[in-house]
Amino acid sequence: MFRNNKSRMRGFSLRAFQTRMNAVWFNGGMSDVQADCLSGFTAAYLIYNNVLGRHVPVSWLAYILATTYHETAATMEPIEEYGKGVGRPYGEPDPETGQIYDGRGYVQLTWKDNYQKAQDEVVDFRTMKHDVPLVAQPDLAMTPWVAAQVAIVGMAEGWFTGKKLSDYLTDTMTDYVNARRIINGTDKAQTIAAYAIEVEDALHLAHGDGIARSVVRDGSSGDDVRELQLMLALSPDGISGPDTVNAVMLFQAANLLQVDGVCGKDTWAALDREIYGL
Repeated sequence: MFRNNKSRMRGFSLRAFQTRMNAVWFNGGMSDVQADCLSGFTAAYLIYNNVLGRHVPVSWLAYILATTYHETAATMEPIEEYGKGVGRPYGEPDPETGQIYDGRGYVQLTWKDNYQKAQDEVVDFRTMKHDVPLVAQPDLAMTPWVAAQVAIVGMAEGWFTGKKLSDYLTDTMTDYVNARRIINGTDKAQTIAAYAIEVEDALHLAHGDGIARSVVRDGSSGDDVRELQLMLALSPDGISGPDTVNAVMLFQAANLLQVDGVCGKDTWAALDREIYGL
């Protein structure tokens, strides 16, 4: 269930969010499909909170995106159920609409009643109205901005297993492991929980909260190095070598920082201001 949110959310840097996620999840090679998925979810997140007054906490979006990453095998592409429901009652053409209401989306939406339920909840971002004809055109559930809303609302309201986000993620509790019960028991629960923590960090960064990053120097490696390289328009191989050190020194000189080629707290903060606008 959504809580009423009367206050507007703090600013959000989509560039910060996508760059951090590109480094952590996609090895610096995020595709257009993956970027569209992240954009669809963040658009829904910001519109729900700032325009529609439907409170979606950071932890909810973090877990929904972690689930999407797992369910789509990291492609972040909405998928249609293999076989289109053949052999299942919902795999038969509906006598009224002629449509088949098999599974579609990031989290599979099935049955006509559930498409109707989703139609009553999904908002067209151009009109801000519930006028997306999912029952007449169920393939719309495959578009990123619709699939994102189905995942958000469905997991918030317990459409899939009866369990919902507020059962595990509240102001006083963050249980990413047991939140897996919203979709599929405890299958891969620890793995998806780890993904959610990575998204939560990226969301906090995008909101300007700052996150803990390692000190990057010559020879450093990992996701923080890859993010730094993306910020400095370098090849994101995740290993800090001469090119990375030289780029850091140029940035430091241009921003009146100590020029040592080491990206520590002060250099990270300056990068966040200059690159992300935070």
